[in-house]
Amino acid sequence: MSFTKELERTKGAKDSNGIARLWIIYYNTKDEIREIKSLYNPKEYSGARVVYTDKELLNKLKNL
Repeated sequence: MSFTKELERTKGAKDSNGIARLWIIYYNTKDEIREIKSLYNPKEYSGARVVYTDKELLNKLKNL
């Protein structure tokens, strides 16, 4: 099963504490997606990268 199909199927999933997952996208030097990571504890993330919800990530991947 592809990543987008799995993400669509589990859209809105929350962990055992009721926290919705969030995603970070890493790009290579050519602005191509290199890696997508799920944040372990999204409420404590203080990095500089843009954080995406399931819906935002799906929209971004569908518009490639």
